[in-house]
Amino acid sequence: MPRSAASYAIGGFILFAVIAIAVWFIPPYYTGLITLVGIYALVTIGLNLFMGYAGQVSLGQAAFVGVGAYTSAVITVKLQWSPWLGLIAGGIVAALVAYGLSFVVLRLRENLLALATLALGIVINVVFNEWDFLGGSSGFSGIPSFALGHFTFDLRAHAILSWFLVALGLAFAGQLVRSNFGRSLIAISAGELGAASVGIDAQRLKRQTFVLSAVYAGLAGGVYASYQTYIDPSSFGFLLSVTFVLMSVIGGIRSLWGAPIGAAIVVALTQVLQAVVPIVIPSARGDFQSFFLGVILIAMLVFLPKGLVSRFGEARA
Repeated sequence: MPRSAASYAIGGFILFAVIAIAVWFIPPYYTGLITLVGIYALVTIGLNLFMGYAGQVSLGQAAFVGVGAYTSAVITVKLQWSPWLGLIAGGIVAALVAYGLSFVVLRLRENLLALATLALGIVINVVFNEWDFLGGSSGFSGIPSFALGHFTFDLRAHAILSWFLVALGLAFAGQLVRSNFGRSLIAISAGELGAASVGIDAQRLKRQTFVLSAVYAGLAGGVYASYQTYIDPSSFGFLLSVTFVLMSVIGGIRSLWGAPIGAAIVVALTQVLQAVVPIVIPSARGDFQSFFLGVILIAMLVFLPKGLVSRFGEARA
């Protein structure tokens, strides 16, 4: 049975409540992992809207996370404004960058679109690396944490904030995909000519979804900057974009719930690989972890292209 729009909001806030309680009883290391899963899940929700529902391809989502993170860093470090303003500005600037680039990037389709978004991510990363105003290769340090009154956010508070945004993101995206807008996106993914024949403006909807996915990524970047207190260009490279695609594919590319599930699985897999690979292959370095993640992505695309959530739904039906 298709989920209602309200079920995403209810489920998202139940999940948020469980995590908000759990972080008070688990070690700080795992709280940090939960925070990262929340940040990545937020990005993946937006990516699923663009790739799963609109049927497009993006290999540059990490660039928009970087735009959000660097915008927040500039706002808080250079201008010394509130991190909350930095968070909002990160989402807005990421949206503006995506909107401007969409007029060029979204003219392309399929493999060419994938290459264009890949190039987009590389170009933006080069800007981070070469622009002295953004710290160059040294990056930004001393990024302040969020605060409410006299309370400065600690590790637990960042975890709670990241999952609160995930709950909001699920509620909004759930409302969106159950509306005429969402049904139009599905029509576009089935075939743009067919969608155009019933009066759907495919180019406009793709642009809107591309911008919305950038907003999710920009907000995630703002939380990431505050959580880490230091960022540099290497944090937002091509490998991170591939990781987001892996999260989307594993969880279910056309499933909003697939975003947090895929993010949790990939973060857990990364931890396991970091522990196991050096034991099995003593000479292995970090590149081997990337190799195994790539193998997993290929295997998922071949054997389970609809992701784990869709598989579970089929098993229940």
